[in-house]
Amino acid sequence: MKKNIFIIAGIILLSSMLLLITACGNGFSGEWVAKINGETITDKELDNYYYAQHKSMMNLSKEEIDKLAANPSATAQNPLLNKQEFLEQMIRQQLVYQEAVDAGALKNDEVKALIDMTKQSVVMGWYVKDKFKDDIEISQDEIEQVYARQRSRFQGVPIEQAEMYIKQNIYQQKMQMKLREMVENLREESKIEKNTELLRKKIKDSNEKAQQDAPAPPQNK
Repeated sequence: MKKNIFIIAGIILLSSMLLLITACGNGFSGEWVAKINGETITDKELDNYYYAQHKSMMNLSKEEIDKLAANPSATAQNPLLNKQEFLEQMIRQQLVYQEAVDAGALKNDEVKALIDMTKQSVVMGWYVKDKFKDDIEISQDEIEQVYARQRSRFQGVPIEQAEMYIKQNIYQQKMQMKLREMVENLREESKIEKNTELLRKKIKDSNEKAQQDAPAPPQNK
């Protein structure tokens, strides 16, 4: 907790693999800051991905992200706040991405499904945040109440960092409530059909195959 009060670096690295998987070549103008086997990353592209990533992960404004990036303590906990390190991460990912594409990964059905699911998730996440950005309010009293209940978790952590962490958690909880309400309303307004007979058959077939493929139990001698 003390060393990772903002966002655990490992989580950011994993999420950035999804968000930046096609980072290069998206048509952003600007001067180039890096070239990887002929693929160019421009300064405009770097800025767009940098702020999109951190806004998505931390629900902060561009100004708040810049303020954090200027804080050595914050960049020590989250190295990707350093734009140069963020660029290095983009380069690392682009190297592996190019290798994967050359190996035919984009032709794999599982990869196609994961890309489609990730695309839907990113679009949905952005839309929900944008839709409810003016509807969610977090009072200082709410933050202080959580801090008082969980004070022991924040021992040694600067108060402003603890409050930012708490604010992000409260925001996520309220956003989840908004999302649930939205989904319930959409379900009521929409026509949803399920082929339950086919679903039951597929589940039955899967269960039977799993049983057939299961190793035989050991024989008692």
